[in-house]
Amino acid sequence: MKYLYLAAAILVVLLLLIVIRILVSRRRARCMVRNRTDEEKCRDLNDVLMPFGFQYDICCDLFYSTKDAWQRDMGYGRIYDEHAIGMNMIIDCEPLYFSYEGRNYLLELWKGQYGTASGAEIGFYVSDEVSERHPERLFYHSVTDEAMLNMRFVLRKRNRMLAIREAQTWWLTGFVLGEYSCREDLHMDVSINFPDCRMRNAFYQALLQAGYSKEEIYLCGTRVSFCFTTPRTAQPRHCRLRVLWVQWKNRRSCRKYRRVTRYFVRTIDRVDYLGMCFPRLYRMLGKFSRIPAKKYRRRQ
Repeated sequence: MKYLYLAAAILVVLLLLIVIRILVSRRRARCMVRNRTDEEKCRDLNDVLMPFGFQYDICCDLFYSTKDAWQRDMGYGRIYDEHAIGMNMIIDCEPLYFSYEGRNYLLELWKGQYGTASGAEIGFYVSDEVSERHPERLFYHSVTDEAMLNMRFVLRKRNRMLAIREAQTWWLTGFVLGEYSCREDLHMDVSINFPDCRMRNAFYQALLQAGYSKEEIYLCGTRVSFCFTTPRTAQPRHCRLRVLWVQWKNRRSCRKYRRVTRYFVRTIDRVDYLGMCFPRLYRMLGKFSRIPAKKYRRRQ
């Protein structure tokens, strides 16, 4: 019996040592985060994000895609939206098809929950094929640099603004890490500037065909502005139970992220702390942009 008591005592001592080591390492990690400059944090984070087509903007406190992201070579097909739920994305999509100078174009909007981030996107694509009756069946490629549009969106969650993005690009995105949202609570104010009135008018007709009324669309020169709230086009069909399950996982991940990083307020500090102290959780949080934790593990 005395050996059993001895073994139990040793086990308790080992557990205490492990707890003390964890507490000490986490405190050391918090001190390191506070001692590092914002320039160092942003540089290290963006070095990790760059190969995956994303960057972090400390001024706007959001993640965004780069103009030459690898996703540009992947183009777009309807199958992408249908399988987005497999990557923990519960999003609304609004594909808007129109023809201009004999080519089929697609300008698509997205908003919703991207794993552990709330966000929105606008993508501009063109197809080498021609189909006036079934443009949704075509495969689209990202437009060239010369065909990029000046696009802008303001993403709001109810009455609270989450993100503002504007750029001359083919893919405009903004993601707020750790923010959980139901897609019906998100609203996008969209503004797009076209190269000429003929393309503007073609897109205007696409909006009308999708179900937007003339009163919901604002035209100013070659710019078109409107609000994307409830999708007017057909959405990918998923089992409601699966959607609820994925959103439950997303909410749990967001809560876990905020709980373990409760010592900090800014995203850059939270992510820096995760990279130093919780590399596994860091990998989980990076699902929306496929962020690895190797670099941060080397820094420990």
